[in-house]
Amino acid sequence: MLKVFLCLLISPLLVTQASLFNTPGQQADFCLGSSGKIELVFGQKNKIYYSFSSDQGQHFSEPSLVDSLVGLHLGASRGPRIVSSTSQTIITAIDRAGNVYAFRKTENGTWLKNQVNDVPEVAKEGFNAIAANQNQFTVIWLDLRGNNKNKLMSSSSQDGGKSWQKNQLVYNSPENSICECCQPNIIMKDQHIAIMFRNWLKGSRDMYVIESKNGGKSYGPAKKLGQGTWVLEACPMDGGSLSWTAQGEIATVWRRAENLYISGTKGEEKLLGPGKNASTAILSSGQWMIWSHLGQIVLQSNATGISKPLGPGRFPIMKALNAHQAFLVWENKGQILGQLLED
Repeated sequence: MLKVFLCLLISPLLVTQASLFNTPGQQADFCLGSSGKIELVFGQKNKIYYSFSSDQGQHFSEPSLVDSLVGLHLGASRGPRIVSSTSQTIITAIDRAGNVYAFRKTENGTWLKNQVNDVPEVAKEGFNAIAANQNQFTVIWLDLRGNNKNKLMSSSSQDGGKSWQKNQLVYNSPENSICECCQPNIIMKDQHIAIMFRNWLKGSRDMYVIESKNGGKSYGPAKKLGQGTWVLEACPMDGGSLSWTAQGEIATVWRRAENLYISGTKGEEKLLGPGKNASTAILSSGQWMIWSHLGQIVLQSNATGISKPLGPGRFPIMKALNAHQAFLVWENKGQILGQLLED
């Protein structure tokens, strides 16, 4: 076990960064497992590694190899994802050939792999996300099937990742393609699924949310987030983040031009300030956001509006562990770093 961090306090006190592992890595993701463990995944070249913490991130196990995936998509928010149901943990990843794979953790700690996409080599951009409720897993990815234009596709598993259902179209742009370079994100609570993605309509690359109330069997119309628009002939490489509020509403953080905003799904928006690659979580004290700006990691509470620098890094991810604690991870110069937030 490796001791990794000191608790992060709300007071304006800087905490020294600490690497979670001696093993270098990129694009860490984590989830709260069914046993209360923090389960974490990251990539290193073609290798996928797994680790866990049983004490809210004070110590992590030595990373163990999940699998080697030739041409693993890694970097710029591409990389393996992890989620847990009440009884099973699943990791997803995409190779450069364009195939989506799911790795199912067995009782003896080994990982079994199967392919999720039912049309081969259609996930060329390498972006995927996964969510779970008590017994269902749903994976989404950018998919080129049919017309060689990126669209949102999904597949679900009802048997703990042993098999995956026929792929389902979630959203297809009425014009051309959704944004091909931004990470989509998904959250799931019971039968309610919410997916956030960057669309590409009339030259604008704005953030949208699309919802299902029946476990992904059907989806409602895509809703644009915020009041402004971002006309852009380039790739922002920034997909934002979303989370459930205590009332079951959707809270988001996302980028437009050089600024970050938070919003719900009714067109409102609140300016945070300059930054990119933001993540959000909801605690009893309200919405918290973490992002990178000019090579530094920044943390802010919506309740106070006070920003707190955490040190150098990029691609931060924040997720709630319970009503009063969230865990934060990011990367810096090939190292995975992490801290605990208590409100």
